[in-house]
Amino acid sequence: MYQGKKVVITGAGRGIGSALALGFAQQGATVGIHYAHARQHAEMLAQELAAMGQQSVLLQADLSEVAQCARLVSEAHAALGEIDVWVNNAGASANARESSGMSEVARFERMMAVDVMATWQCSRRVEPYLRDGACILTTAWDGALSGSAGISGQLYAMSKGAIISLTRCLAVEYAPRVRVNCIAPGYIENEWSDNVSPTFYQKVEQATPLKRWGTPQDIVEAALFLASPSASFITGQVLLVNGGAVMR
Repeated sequence: MYQGKKVVITGAGRGIGSALALGFAQQGATVGIHYAHARQHAEMLAQELAAMGQQSVLLQADLSEVAQCARLVSEAHAALGEIDVWVNNAGASANARESSGMSEVARFERMMAVDVMATWQCSRRVEPYLRDGACILTTAWDGALSGSAGISGQLYAMSKGAIISLTRCLAVEYAPRVRVNCIAPGYIENEWSDNVSPTFYQKVEQATPLKRWGTPQDIVEAALFLASPSASFITGQVLLVNGGAVMR
């Protein structure tokens, strides 16, 4: 389906980003693997794609800085030419180890820089380099629609709510040449979920109508659909991938 297509995924060094890179590569795409700090993981992913016979390029940038967003887009275009799919997957966790010891305001600024500003800057700067009929995907969170208690939930919901709004703005601005859609995951198994308590894990399962956590592959399938010709009449939409935990 994506044979010969050029796909760039931010935050592809690990987790869902790596799964997205692998998923598009398995469909024949040449993938731009962006990473900020996870160089070793990104290099291992590139080696895995090469073993499959698929080309990739490594792209390093700290997306909390505007100048590096611009550099990333420029280098991606120089390496790949016109781009078919740009996936804004990179994000900062409100409760990750890297935010430990930060004040609430510092955590807010970090979330807004990595999630919102970077998505905005990358999406605006890449638009001239997108092929006609291309697609931009953004990443939100279902909690931005349902609300979330606690400072970590508030920070994450605020940033992802902004991304949902940005998605719709860009969809209007870039139509009809480029489609822009958003994937809003619920609870997905990842490095964070590996460290939650069994009680919390089971609580999420029981509260989810489909009675399970999501997997990175669930996000991959959603992305492959939204970026494909099968979704050619879909733009400005938010696709909840959450087992029915939040319905809007």
